[in-house]
Amino acid sequence: MTKLSRPLFASLALTGLALTQSVAAEDIVISGDWVRLGDVANVTGAPGDRQIAAAPLPGQRLPLASEFIEAQAAAAGFPIDLPDGEMVWVTRSANAVATPQPVAATPQQAEPTPAIYQDEQAQNEVPMLITDVRRGDEITPDMISYEAMNPNRRIQGLIRAAHVLDGMEATRTIRAGQPIAMRDIRPVSVVRQGDPIQLVYQRGALRLVVSARALNDAAEGEPVRVQNLQSNRSMDAIAWGPGEARVGSLFSQEG
Repeated sequence: MTKLSRPLFASLALTGLALTQSVAAEDIVISGDWVRLGDVANVTGAPGDRQIAAAPLPGQRLPLASEFIEAQAAAAGFPIDLPDGEMVWVTRSANAVATPQPVAATPQQAEPTPAIYQDEQAQNEVPMLITDVRRGDEITPDMISYEAMNPNRRIQGLIRAAHVLDGMEATRTIRAGQPIAMRDIRPVSVVRQGDPIQLVYQRGALRLVVSARALNDAAEGEPVRVQNLQSNRSMDAIAWGPGEARVGSLFSQEG
């Protein structure tokens, strides 16, 4: 099988590309709003619940690159080895629906409660922002409240439960009072374009650190292009944590 380039892997794995096709026998079938690490890798416990990609729409398929899955598993502390150049296909069950809306027996008419949200809402209520956010801003609980939405309005990938927004940032400017869709959010970036970061190579007890600069935004476990400030060359790494990226070879892939 022809080995695909890292940019193509990242594009396929991280943009949420969804294809409508028949379900293949080897597809991994899920039903929730997110693909979790445990769905695509032999990772259990809390790390297995790690959200790594937005799920496709019901009945659609999503390709995840093996390299992307390996990076997510490594970031969760469970290194795995998958065949290079392969895609893992995830299908969302055609019977799946977005996180259901609990119907309150007696909807509250009291004043709206800003601050901390609860995942309980009346029929036709969805989480909305009570303040404008810009692209790259983290969405925090105090920004969210449940508001009524026109039941006849249809939004692809509409977010119906506030917990889906945990640990997310905006991919565009979102105005207060607007419904939020899956395409409007992504995991919070731990490195930002232009930020100084530490570039780390670690193998057993050996740990080498050089100063670098991030050339793009990246969430934990995502590929990031960095510039080694000692050699002034760029290379690919994995965003590991706030201000830190890691490489698997001793700075030998610089270009």
